[in-house]
Amino acid sequence: MRNAFLWLCLTLAAVAAPASPAPAPSKIVRIPVRVNSGKTPDANSFQATLDQKTAKVVGVLTPDDPQMLLVVLDLSGDLAVIDAAKAAVSAEIAKLPASTYVGLLRAQDGLAVLVDPTADRSLVTSAIAGLTVSGRPGLLEALEPVERLADSISQKAEVRVGVLFITDSNVREYREDFTNPVINSSDPHDLSRRFPEALIQEKISKLQTLFAQYRTPFHVVQLANHGDRLNEAYDNGLRQLVESMAGTMGLCRSQGEIAEQIDRAFHAVCSEYALLVALPGRAKDTVQVQVSAGDLPLMYRARLMVKEK
Repeated sequence: MRNAFLWLCLTLAAVAAPASPAPAPSKIVRIPVRVNSGKTPDANSFQATLDQKTAKVVGVLTPDDPQMLLVVLDLSGDLAVIDAAKAAVSAEIAKLPASTYVGLLRAQDGLAVLVDPTADRSLVTSAIAGLTVSGRPGLLEALEPVERLADSISQKAEVRVGVLFITDSNVREYREDFTNPVINSSDPHDLSRRFPEALIQEKISKLQTLFAQYRTPFHVVQLANHGDRLNEAYDNGLRQLVESMAGTMGLCRSQGEIAEQIDRAFHAVCSEYALLVALPGRAKDTVQVQVSAGDLPLMYRARLMVKEK
């Protein structure tokens, strides 16, 4: 991952130069924003407050500006489902504008870079087509390092950064056991009987606490509907985590929904804005955020960690 990270930073520095002079980086906070409607706001209409203090918006990166898109595949189940997902992802990548660089990663058995960020669509789609299905689900383990990487890219270059996970993960197949087995089979009051989903809920809660330090929204498409109580808790917890980061989650109830859900996810991640906002004086480590663009409905993190360097 280290070499891939350095390559990402060098690529972005060459692709995306700041459009205009900006204040010192230590006084700037990046706020990813998504417009939750079909309307397009004027970039000059964005306003922001941090801890109820007016903050100057010194720059706005729009969907017309360059983007680095990190696509992370976590595929280990039904081959028919995976083939449908591969085709849908490749079709969406082919539609991306030339200013979008795509990096392809794999989550199973440790996060690995399959294709370094590139504008060459054929390299990415060929890697997707040739991806072998093996290993166990790795989505939960991949979330934090990918978020760390995405935030690092954002700090290195003035470019929009998007993250999209495509997964068919079954919580019962993880290397870490989330099944919360019954501790005392003879005790009808054993809480593990009543709350078999407690371990996955605890895992999601820990990730939410950890992710308070990150800013990049991420989006997830869950390809498989496993249908049992534990996987329902897993999917609900994952949705809660995604939405806390101002991202989106699509859950495919059938194979026929895969292309539609992947199309929605690509639209969401590619339509994100990034506001560059000057901190109004000395700020606390974490600030309350409010953003507006006229009367348009916006999605963004309500609280951000903004430690000054």
